[in-house]
Amino acid sequence: MEVRRFEQAAAAQIRAQLKGEPKVSIQTKLSGVVDGPLGDLKQVTISAREFSTDGLPLFTEPERSKKGRIQRLDLKLSDFSLGGLRIESLEASIPECRYDYSLAVRKRQMVLSKSGVGEGRVRILEKDLGDYILHKFKEIKSVSVEVRNDKVFVSGRGVFLLIDTNFEVIARLTSPDGSTLMLTEARIRFDGKPATGASAHAVLKTLNPVVDLRADLKLYDAIQIEGVKLQNGVLEAWGSTRIPERPKSL
Repeated sequence: MEVRRFEQAAAAQIRAQLKGEPKVSIQTKLSGVVDGPLGDLKQVTISAREFSTDGLPLFTEPERSKKGRIQRLDLKLSDFSLGGLRIESLEASIPECRYDYSLAVRKRQMVLSKSGVGEGRVRILEKDLGDYILHKFKEIKSVSVEVRNDKVFVSGRGVFLLIDTNFEVIARLTSPDGSTLMLTEARIRFDGKPATGASAHAVLKTLNPVVDLRADLKLYDAIQIEGVKLQNGVLEAWGSTRIPERPKSL
């Protein structure tokens, strides 16, 4: 019963940090009785859907006690908006996390104090990527995005070098630094004609980075992108994942 009360209170704690009408649940699996039922948790699964947030809602606070142990922390997030970008799903599995055990017992709050490094995977639909581009870049007046054959096809109307024109971009979407998604190996057209030199550079300068995990999504160092796949209308990215330390500004 105590574990169930903790799950409900911790879910409410996370829910209060999200916008909309989020569906949040926490499930725990016990590994044994070490300092009580909450001392050593085999697995904690945080599930949330149908919400929006301006940035990451979960951080570690290293100054807190590390007495509580979570052998594996699983995140299962779906149908949510992060920094204006709708994300179809984000799943991560992070080993060996620590939390403030006393706070969990006294106030039924889950406050992490240390995070291991695990693996995560995110899926973004082509329509949502197009909506995000239109939202982020004021130079883009209309846009359509297709994702297929390991390439992204971006077309629409925009203003580049003070010229209002129809444009088409066929490119790969890669992460050269692990924290941004960039258009690379791009072929660009203006009104159906190949764009070169300054005009092509202006398009890439406008649209890159398409997504910046730190600046745009405020994920700090939560995800380090290691691979990107573009197939069947879905952008899928994966890499190492951790719960970052709470910034001093928050």
